[in-house]
Amino acid sequence: LDAVTSMIRNEGFQSFFPTGGVSIQMVRDIPYAIFTLLSYEYLRDNWVNKSDKPSPWRDMAAGAMAGGLGSYLTNPMDVIKTRLQTDTMGLYGGSIMECARATFAEGGFRAFLRGSVPRLMHKIPANGAFFVFYELFRRLLHVEDTKQSKTKEEK
Repeated sequence: LDAVTSMIRNEGFQSFFPTGGVSIQMVRDIPYAIFTLLSYEYLRDNWVNKSDKPSPWRDMAAGAMAGGLGSYLTNPMDVIKTRLQTDTMGLYGGSIMECARATFAEGGFRAFLRGSVPRLMHKIPANGAFFVFYELFRRLLHVEDTKQSKTKEEK
């Protein structure tokens, strides 16, 4: 409680929402969701659903691969997000472009992949588990793909 009152007293309510907070989170999370969901749908349509019966192992593998791909492709945005959210010295002035320039100057393109291994270690199993349960509930609720529904109607 002392920490909360100190934050409010010293920096106001803005101290709970650091520069680059929600907006930079969306800059990372929206592309992550797009890459992950599109790659999962592709893997599901072209590999998982090629089997005659449901396979949680295939769901898990497809989800893990999709989550890994989405995570790796958006790691540069994650680096920028983390730097902006932890910038207590005001080095970047809340600017995404300034942060990107400084990151590149510091270590080239490789600097944007910092932290990718721990992130992948989290995202791969998390997405594997997520998509297993996603597909389980789709089956329990009898949710069909529109492609499958149209094919059944034509028969």
